[in-house]
Amino acid sequence: MKLALKRPSLTQIPRHWLVPNWQQEFTVRRLLMLAAAILASIGVIMVASASMGIASADFNNPFYFFIRHLIYVLMGVTAATVAAQIPMHFWQRWSWYILIISFVLLILVLIPGIGRRINGSARWLGAAGITIQPSEIGKFAVVLFMSGYLVRRQEAVRTTYFTGLLRAGIIIGLTIALFMAEPDFGASLVLMSAILGMLFLGGAPLAQFGLLFAGVVGGAIALAFSADYRVKRLMSFWEPWDDAYGTDYQLSQSLIAFGRGDWFGVGLGHSVQKLFYLPEAHTDFVFAIYAEEFGLVGVFVLLIAFFMLVQAGVRIGRNAAAVGKLQESYLAYGMIFLMLMQAIINISVCTGLFPTKGLTLPFISYGGSSLVVVFTMLGILLRIDAETTIAKQGGTP
Repeated sequence: MKLALKRPSLTQIPRHWLVPNWQQEFTVRRLLMLAAAILASIGVIMVASASMGIASADFNNPFYFFIRHLIYVLMGVTAATVAAQIPMHFWQRWSWYILIISFVLLILVLIPGIGRRINGSARWLGAAGITIQPSEIGKFAVVLFMSGYLVRRQEAVRTTYFTGLLRAGIIIGLTIALFMAEPDFGASLVLMSAILGMLFLGGAPLAQFGLLFAGVVGGAIALAFSADYRVKRLMSFWEPWDDAYGTDYQLSQSLIAFGRGDWFGVGLGHSVQKLFYLPEAHTDFVFAIYAEEFGLVGVFVLLIAFFMLVQAGVRIGRNAAAVGKLQESYLAYGMIFLMLMQAIINISVCTGLFPTKGLTLPFISYGGSSLVVVFTMLGILLRIDAETTIAKQGGTP
């Protein structure tokens, strides 16, 4: 007896085999993970490419920074995996303790002999070969605290003028003061931008928000002119070619990298600027090396990946708010604001649209603390999305 094998007709084949159901397949979770995977992959490739010259010169090992960066990425993925398994009520309950720990670390970094001073700034704690940047933890800790504060004091924030923000203002002011004592003007700017975004979404009155915004801008301008080195950076920002071999050197070399990149770049590994022309080529200015090697087309790919990341994070925050999870919603918005503002400032610095700041590019630049914290925030976003989905289905996490 022969078995007749029939070829299935198009009507018998499930429709999603032929035409994918993008609304189902491209969920927020998958969009977020895809964007993070693209950015992290670009980071691994670019750190390997941008750091070979300096790694060979300083450590006689061209893969020194690449191997360490790969370890940091694996640590970050592990942190994201763990964070995605932790219920949100844990973060809500321990937000004060995390904030206190971040304050202790920020104070320790200022103590001579404990904090490590690099390039004139005391921003790092080092022990047993491990270096920690407390400001990265501090930014997350304040956003975590604010997400709970905006829920607990929601009525006061929305109805009173400044009373509702008094307690939060003390915490934020203390954090900014510790940041500036390092000094770390970039971290202060990123944190304040994220807090303003959270207050706006939290329903703060427009008049109050406007005054706060004006105060932040005024404070930033005052701080910018409070130190000679910041004034020099501002001057180099306005005229980057006036002293191309002096105060304007880093910015001018970054702009040269963009010019060499043209449309399609010079090719992976063929950057000239990374060969001791552009300082911090694998950290703060890795975006310039990326633009040189992959050109404008590559830059568009990277920007699209960041857009996907931000869109996914905003959708997670919006979905959480829709099921009544306001604290999770504010936390999602705050974390996305941190990533977005840090990326905007870093890219703006590299392209000469903003004065030089020592900020890493999330998921891409070399830096253990930054990578682990940003991956931890990614894991928390995934957890918020998971608990929101369960809440929509009427269950409990």
